[in-house]
Amino acid sequence: MAKNTNKKQQQEGISIAQRPDVDQLPQATNALTPAAGSWISSLAKVLKQTQPCAESRMRTMISCDVRSGKPSIYVPPDMAELQPRSLSYLHAFARTHELQLVEDRRRVSVQPLHDKRNQNSPAIVKGVGELLQQLGMPGPVRVQSSPHRLAADSPHIGMDKLIQMAAVACPSAKRTAIEPNRTLGDVLDDNYQPINAFGCKLITADTSTVLSHFDSDHFRAVGYSAGKQYVMHLFLAGGLMSTPKLWADFHTLTRTDFQFHLFNAANAKDDVGLFYATFYFDVAETPAPWWLNTWADSRLTSGIESEPPLLRRAG
Repeated sequence: MAKNTNKKQQQEGISIAQRPDVDQLPQATNALTPAAGSWISSLAKVLKQTQPCAESRMRTMISCDVRSGKPSIYVPPDMAELQPRSLSYLHAFARTHELQLVEDRRRVSVQPLHDKRNQNSPAIVKGVGELLQQLGMPGPVRVQSSPHRLAADSPHIGMDKLIQMAAVACPSAKRTAIEPNRTLGDVLDDNYQPINAFGCKLITADTSTVLSHFDSDHFRAVGYSAGKQYVMHLFLAGGLMSTPKLWADFHTLTRTDFQFHLFNAANAKDDVGLFYATFYFDVAETPAPWWLNTWADSRLTSGIESEPPLLRRAG
């Protein structure tokens, strides 16, 4: 489906302004390298050069909006004092993509107005839930866990480790290409480019999970099974401070809340930043996914799928 460049959204209030012509907004760039599947490997490679420190353990809530006709990033007012290197990264990102950085002193919710009026989950959550169903998640479209957080009995996989796992598993994973559903396509600003999807069952000394990752010019994500939840991290932007990338169109950034995480390197220019949103999907409702019932085969299974039952039989 062709991208509708004439589409406008009528938006109101302080936090959501009139959207300018789509051609004036920053557009997604083709990741770190263009080949399908190489995005996750390239990201894993640069993350290996980083090291833990106090600032790298902090997460910062960020929002995007259009202010006075200019795409803007809203950041907490205390970042200069508490997270100076994170703020330096955000300045570099803003310069690269011609955005303005604004201290967020608003006292209104930044949830998309369309979703707030209808008191629904953000459309992006529905779109990702429908995408999982397209790929074989049994039962109804999965919704966010309530409360929306990782359950106490669900295993946690750190972000850097998860990315390394996805990169290692990628060559042996099952893969398919699937067109975004209508809900997700709307969030992606009417971009219906097929998404490359990779899935496998991965067992290590301390982890057993069904791992997936997604790669297209407008949608990049990594997901994993965690008990009766499926965790999805949607990556919107990031990479090296010297060459920060947009992995989604700016329109998508205005449609969800997300956080920023800086991974520090020995030299600031090699710092790696990630802008991402995390969704915890409840998969406890029957019919339950197969991985809650059996782990009969511990091998990574590879192959090209002509149909998209990626999560139905990822292992």
